[in-house]
Amino acid sequence: MHRPPALGRRRRLALRFAFVAGLAAGVLAAGSYFLVWEGRLRDSLARAEAQARFGLRQAVELPTKPPELRAFVRTYEEERGLRVVLLAGGRTFGSVRSPSIEIPGDLRTLVSGGRLGYERVGVGGVAYLIVGGPAPGSDQQLYFFFSEAGIARDLAQLRNVLLLGWAAVVAVAFVFGRGAELRIAALSAAEARERRFTSDVAHELRTPLSGLVAEASALADHLDRLPSEARRPAELLVADVARLRRLVEDLMEISRLDARSEEVLAEPVDLAALVSAVIRNRGWEGRVTLLVDPVPIASDRRRLERIVSNLVENAVEHGGREVIVRVGRDGAEVFVEVADRGPGIPLEHLPHVFDRFYKADPSRTGRGSGLGLAIARENARLLGGDVNASSEVGAGTTFALRLIVTEPLPGRDGSVSSPSDDGGGAGEAGP
Repeated sequence: MHRPPALGRRRRLALRFAFVAGLAAGVLAAGSYFLVWEGRLRDSLARAEAQARFGLRQAVELPTKPPELRAFVRTYEEERGLRVVLLAGGRTFGSVRSPSIEIPGDLRTLVSGGRLGYERVGVGGVAYLIVGGPAPGSDQQLYFFFSEAGIARDLAQLRNVLLLGWAAVVAVAFVFGRGAELRIAALSAAEARERRFTSDVAHELRTPLSGLVAEASALADHLDRLPSEARRPAELLVADVARLRRLVEDLMEISRLDARSEEVLAEPVDLAALVSAVIRNRGWEGRVTLLVDPVPIASDRRRLERIVSNLVENAVEHGGREVIVRVGRDGAEVFVEVADRGPGIPLEHLPHVFDRFYKADPSRTGRGSGLGLAIARENARLLGGDVNASSEVGAGTTFALRLIVTEPLPGRDGSVSSPSDDGGGAGEAGP
């Protein structure tokens, strides 16, 4: 069975949702981790710097003999719990628990310049922060070692928790995405069945309807010869057959629009002349006021006629006799506005006027199929435009078709060029 393109798109959207949810959770987890990581290391450095500065102030008068220097260094660990290494006279003196490592050369160079510096190193799998500085009034250097093993352990636990949380979010998002995919697939299948049913019904009705139309046409030709008591039922029958024919035609068109099988055949069109012709051919001249300016465009003539006839018919049927149709150009767009002075549409019903078979008043009956406005909007969007509605209860309703201008270049005599004109055919200029 052929899978509708929309089904594939919707499934991709569901899986994309799961991917985006996982990605967002991952970014949030990583951001949280690095924020905590940076904060903990910054706080550790601030505490270490404060203790190192205090320790350097205690080294104002250092002894000169090695035994005394060794004893002096050990007092830092005994009294303050600090692990210290002293570089004095080319020799190294360390406290009991200070790591047995060589001070990094970059840090020694920085400290020998009289500045306070720090560096993070790993010793035997333990992370240390080394803060060093010159002893006041001498060329001797003191280095303080601060273990960051607790910070590393806490960060590792946080990392594991965030990874578990991210994995849980990804799993939930995947399950949700799969569920959404299945629901979307079911909805898509239902929509496909609905479209197929509409198309099948319309096609199946065509053959018997053709016979009914022929018979109704013959009956209409003989209405004046029928007895008075039979004439009214015959007129109703002819009208119902015409309405059924219109419904089948609309169903077939809406099914073609749903199937995206319709093509747009652009040609030079004077929109004002087209609107005037539609109103004249449908016998609405006495009921519609035209306010038009010549508007040459390149578009599909048949679809434009369909849109205009549906909008004007809706206004004539529901808006009374005061219908005004305006045709013009507004910047980059051309428009056809159909306004009536009817009862208007309540605000809560206005967003649904383009829904299929929608009626603001369920008890209202009319000659239309209930698909006219939906077909008008679908055709307008196929042409790259749209149809919008505005209404005020008691003041009337306005439907407006708006299209982006694609205007053919005029010929030398001011007429619209055709593809067979000299110069290689009609070009198209943007707005």
